[in-house]
Amino acid sequence: MKSQNRIIALLALALAAFPFSWSETKTSSTPAAEENALVSEGVDTKCEITGYAPRQGAPDSYFLNEGDKVAVISPSAIPSQKQVDATIEGLKKWGYVPVEGKHVCPSVRTIDDILEDLQWALNDPEIKAIFCVRGGYGASEAMDILGVDAIRDAKKPIIGYSDITVYHSAWTSAGLPSIHASMSATFTSLPDVCREAQARMLKGDIPSYKFEASPLCVEGEATGILVGGNLSTFTSTLNTEFECSKTDKPYILFFEDVEEDIQHIHRYLIILKHLGVLDKAAGFVFGEWTDLPTDGTGNFGADRGGLFDSVADMIRRQFPELANVPVAFGFPSGHGSANYPLLMGAKVTLRVADGNCFLDWKE
Repeated sequence: MKSQNRIIALLALALAAFPFSWSETKTSSTPAAEENALVSEGVDTKCEITGYAPRQGAPDSYFLNEGDKVAVISPSAIPSQKQVDATIEGLKKWGYVPVEGKHVCPSVRTIDDILEDLQWALNDPEIKAIFCVRGGYGASEAMDILGVDAIRDAKKPIIGYSDITVYHSAWTSAGLPSIHASMSATFTSLPDVCREAQARMLKGDIPSYKFEASPLCVEGEATGILVGGNLSTFTSTLNTEFECSKTDKPYILFFEDVEEDIQHIHRYLIILKHLGVLDKAAGFVFGEWTDLPTDGTGNFGADRGGLFDSVADMIRRQFPELANVPVAFGFPSGHGSANYPLLMGAKVTLRVADGNCFLDWKE
């Protein structure tokens, strides 16, 4: 009987902790009109490239030249053969020689298989860059084993986003820039302007951006190395060897995410706040929040004075300390159809003024 009572008590606690009842889910006022609809923020921000500049300060021959060999691997989740083929054909059209890893698209593979492809791509002197076919899940497990020294010794860029955020953090920890950009979708569905920017960035020709500011942005100017990526994935790097925010250098935080509701995004940011990551940031760039559930279960604003109108609204209301540094919302980078590339681990200047936001990597 005691055991049964304990189970009942635990169930009661669990139900009490759940932030919304079924009736609240059905009746809550949300940003979307349709129940269970998905909305996205940042995907329609007007953005223009104001110019390009050659990258300074990277290791010699760090970026690509026509005819270079590029490793095609998938160091997170297993892609489809269609995604692999699109990547290989696309890199050929760009003038490179793609070399496929041994374990890119099997029906089943192990962490040892992933590491074999990663280590080959890093250690083979003929390979000049690593192009990831897709993200997904699993990068943090691979990095726990790989370590940062192999990346530092290899001195070659990695290209990707989403779960590849783990590798961006590792590259930054190794003192090397990396390219936050589309993967197989580069060659199938990416807008031409984004594809051109990515192609030029691989060669070390870095774009400067101007994009419209929302009323929630915070004006100001700051310079620091650009760190971050996918918010939920970034949290898996905390207190690891490859956590890039453990640095004495000023940094600008960039975050985006997909299929995470407002409450989950808040939870990840609270973790970063508790660990001092937010406090140390010189500025913030928030990208796309894609496919946000809007049935009310993840909008916890009713407990905070009223439902949040958007993720940006939640961030400004729940993290007032961000009002003391420049903050840009809506940069079109992430899981939306437009995905402008970003040079991670490199010094960037963020400026928010006169209704616009600017990102500039010029030294």
